[in-house]
Amino acid sequence: MSQPPLSARPAPFLSTESLRALSETARAAGTGQALDELWTARRFLDGTPAAVAVLDPELRYLYLNDTVAALNGLPVEDHLGRPMPEVIPGSGPSARVAREVLRTGRAQTVVFDGRVPVDAADTPRWWLGAFHRLDGENGEVLGVAAVVMEVTEGIRQRESLRRAQDRLELLEETATRVGSTLDAAEACRALTDLLVPRFADYAAVDVLDPEGTRKAPATPVPVRLRRMAVAAAPGLPEPLTPTTRSGEVIFHQASSSMTQVLTGHRPMVLNRPDDDTLRLLAPTRQRLEHYRALKVHSVAYLPLMAGGEPVGAVIVGRRADSPEFTPEDVELLELLTGRAATAIAHALRYTHEHETALEMQRAFLATPHTPGPGVEIASRYLPAGRGAEVGGDWFDAVALPGGRTLLVVGDVMGHGVRAAAAMSEYRSLLRALALQGLDPDRLLTEADRTAHALDLDRVATCVLALLDPAAGEAVLATAGHVPPLLVRPDTAPELADLPVGPPLGTGSDGYESRRCPLPPGSLLLAYTDGLVERRGEDIDTGLAALTTLPLASGRPLPDVLTSVLDRLAPASSEDDVTLLAARTH
Repeated sequence: MSQPPLSARPAPFLSTESLRALSETARAAGTGQALDELWTARRFLDGTPAAVAVLDPELRYLYLNDTVAALNGLPVEDHLGRPMPEVIPGSGPSARVAREVLRTGRAQTVVFDGRVPVDAADTPRWWLGAFHRLDGENGEVLGVAAVVMEVTEGIRQRESLRRAQDRLELLEETATRVGSTLDAAEACRALTDLLVPRFADYAAVDVLDPEGTRKAPATPVPVRLRRMAVAAAPGLPEPLTPTTRSGEVIFHQASSSMTQVLTGHRPMVLNRPDDDTLRLLAPTRQRLEHYRALKVHSVAYLPLMAGGEPVGAVIVGRRADSPEFTPEDVELLELLTGRAATAIAHALRYTHEHETALEMQRAFLATPHTPGPGVEIASRYLPAGRGAEVGGDWFDAVALPGGRTLLVVGDVMGHGVRAAAAMSEYRSLLRALALQGLDPDRLLTEADRTAHALDLDRVATCVLALLDPAAGEAVLATAGHVPPLLVRPDTAPELADLPVGPPLGTGSDGYESRRCPLPPGSLLLAYTDGLVERRGEDIDTGLAALTTLPLASGRPLPDVLTSVLDRLAPASSEDDVTLLAARTH
């Protein structure tokens, strides 16, 4: 398709004064209607707040109003007859659109950005421009007309709303990812994974160490922190990956940035620190060399504040070609770490209590158990899955006079440190009463009365089995506990048929004992309800499954426990599982 011919080089439009004079002359001669209309149109173009310009096919200015001149910072006369790119070096986007309109003849409405010479701040601005080609009566191309309105404020408002929305979504993502776990290490890893590589090339979370610096000091002193999580951007060469590991203890000097952040409760940003500052930044010489090898040029420290007190701090670093931290970056990082701090503090408290309770329980369960003659025992304890609190399960074996052995398996209601502490009280109470030679029903009655009198704040279930290998029998009693499993030689496994008494600590009384034959080679398996109880499932289903297990009475006890756990123990239990197996000889 052939291009329309270009007109001869047109001259710039008449000036406003000349056009007004012509209009007045024509009006005096009685022939001024056309010129009056032209004069009115010119007054409209000159007075509109929109920037209006007419360019010839070489993009030379033929006409422009005062709005264009004000934007460009030059008088109207300095534009006329000169190409737009020459007058305004930054007019590339609008010039490209104008050339496209001249070539195709199709009008275009576009938004473009740029800067204007009169803007001392040199900040980007945006315009909405409408461009259309001007054709003569014979189809020749006369030029292009442009009407441009500034839309900077609207775009800035839209960008501000978008950033606010992005920020809100980021904060919600932080709360979801960091707050979705009660494991402190996982919560801290979720935060570093959120920061890298989105905001930094390197990130670490250090928390106050319960075994060292338990609380942030009021004045700068050396502090001991535990590194809970560390992350580096993908693609870093192996020698440049972080030297620290999760769980590592790190000592920070009194003059370090970390100590200042913990005592001042304010973030600290170091963009392009000098060598002296960098030496203060690094806790060790090895770490200093590592920072230099990483080419870290900017570091930000942000305290993790919860309840007005720091529980640790986040370190983020940028290296190589990454930009320095801006005030906007730091503001967003403060919001992000502030949202994460509460979840991390909660996870730290829970993790500390969980580990304390678990250690208490393991310490009690690790106490040596020595059954009486003719009885061998084996035990197994599985704490609840990650994210669940430690319960109050326990087991015990007490050798008694006359060659008898008392087996105990119990479960304190509730979870956590208080449940573990109550477990130790019930365990000690039952041991002391067992040495009085009481039958299981009397023993439970005395234990219940004593616990009720002591006002123990937790009730407990338990099952007692008094084994007498010489007599070939066992005396069983239960306080609200699941029945033990009996496997006699050459018989199928069966649950002991026991009257169920109330849990200990209720002061209700009403316990009964049952005598069961237990010939040599018999197996007794006592357990807690975590083995057979499932959410949304009747416990009888789990008990029935236990009786169908192929448990030969002569199998080694550790193999019996392994078989039971492999078949019945859930992959992620909400409760502890405790097993105690005994065989008589």
